[in-house]
This record gives sequence, structure tokens and C-alpha cells, in this order.
Amino acid sequence: MTEDKLLKRQLKKAGISSFDSVDEEAFDKLLQYIEQSYRDNSETRRIMEHSLDIASQEMREVVDDLEKAHREVEKKDKLMFQQSRFAQMGEMISMIAHQWRQPLNMISVTTASIQFDVMLDKIENEKLIASMESIASYSQHLSDTIDDFRNFFRPAKEMQRTSYCEEVKSVLNIIEDSIAAKNIEIIKELNCKSEFNVYSNELKHVIINLIKNSEDVLVENNIENPYIKIRTYKQDKTRILEISDNGGGISPENIEKIFDPYFSTKIKKSGTGLGLYMSKIIIEEHCGGQLEVANNSDGAVFKVILSH
Repeated sequence: MTEDKLLKRQLKKAGISSFDSVDEEAFDKLLQYIEQSYRDNSETRRIMEHSLDIASQEMREVVDDLEKAHREVEKKDKLMFQQSRFAQMGEMISMIAHQWRQPLNMISVTTASIQFDVMLDKIENEKLIASMESIASYSQHLSDTIDDFRNFFRPAKEMQRTSYCEEVKSVLNIIEDSIAAKNIEIIKELNCKSEFNVYSNELKHVIINLIKNSEDVLVENNIENPYIKIRTYKQDKTRILEISDNGGGISPENIEKIFDPYFSTKIKKSGTGLGLYMSKIIIEEHCGGQLEVANNSDGAVFKVILSH
């Protein structure tokens, strides 16, 4: 149909009303029109192909730029994550030093007691055995602390099957004594024991960041009867970990920026300002969940939300 219309149009231009009235001059005109039409179509196709080549090249350059920008963002995030990790490592070493103080003191007291009994020649087998068992128990506690610390900073290559309860327990094994030494009460309401697959060390990193954030606020604001509440529960098809405190909350002008990199509300700028930013990256990009913050009547409430 389209070819018929095109032919009729060319015939009309050449002054031919029908094939019965074709003379040599009209036929030559028809051939000229057809040839010109072919050249016009060829030129149009050439221009279109050239335009497509240019567009394709520009598209490739845009894709290359996007891939380069993506690599730069990944490189920056990795560097920021390492920076946050090293800062947290320093804090945890300080916590472990506090964690070790009591068992080391008890080992020292127990060995001094044994030494004193030996000097007085009053050593009793039952007391000696009990003392040695105590020393072994304290030493095991020291060893467990080192294992927790080493496992925390070991790169996770595969997801592990775990639960909020296990992760919270592992974190508190390292930092609970340090927090308790500041007279901060830790309230645990761990009601979600269901397991899920996650990068365990990264989730621990987030939990420590959130707990330490609460601790810093409570200490800086000199809060009376300070507490940190850790809750886990199920809601619809999600598992939720809540970490809250009675530190007074986050001001309206800061709450929208609280997850920005290098943003900090701390009076003493001893941190990197990366803890909450990296926590959000971990939960949302690595765990497929959400990290939210809001204020309640006592203070800030951070929620880690993971889907079933």
C-alpha cells in the first residue's frame, strides 16, 4: 500500500496520469525523480546512522562515567568504613582493658593467697584445687574476650545464621562492664529469638555503634539514673532491634542530618562522625533492612528493621 502511494506520487510529479499515456520524456522524468528520491533516502539514512553512532558513543561515555563514579563511591565507602572500624577498634581496646582488670586482679589475689599459705606451710589440697580452678576460670574469661574481639574484626566473607539475641550477647560480652562502670543501667528485653542470615560482624558493628552513641550522650549530658534499653521483637513480617536511652533525644534540626557522614552532635569531637552513617549503609545496603531514628519522651530510639 505504501509502495503504491509512493509510486503514484512519483508518477504525478513526472506528469504521468497513467501508464497508457507514458512518453519517453515523461518516463525520463520519472526515472530522475526515483533516482533523486533514492539519493535523498540514502542521505537521510546516512545522517540517521551518523546520529545514532554519535548517540551511542555519548551513551557509552555516560555509562563509563557512571561506572567510574560508582567505583569511586564504593572506594570512598570502603575507606570510610575502615576509618570507622579503626576508631571503633580503639574504643573496644579501651573496653577490653577495663574488662580484663577485674579477672587479672582476682588472679593476682588468688596466687598471692596460695603463695602466703605455702610460706606458712598451711596449704590444703582442697583449697589449692579450688584456687587453681578459679584461676583457670578467670583465664578462660580473658581468652573468651580476646576471641570475641578477634572475631569482631575478622572480615566476613559469607553470611551466617544468627539472631538478635546472639549478636547482642556477643557485643555485651565485650562492652557491658565498661558501660556498667559509668553507672549506666542496661535494660534487656530480648523477645525476638528467630534466626536470619546476615553478615554477623557487620551487624555487631552497628549494635556497638548504637550502644556507644547512647553511652556518649548519657555521659556528656550527665543524666541522672541513666539507662540504655535494648529491645528485640517481631512486628508483622519484620524483626526489630530497638536501642534507646534517656539522654534527652536529638534536636529537630539535627535529627534529619544524624546519618550524614562526618556529622556529630558530640561536644567532644573525639569520634569520626562516621559511626551512624556506616551503620545505615550496613543495614540498608548490606542487610537489605532499614535503620530509623525517632525521639520518645525520654530520649532517642534507634530501630534496626530486618524483613523475614
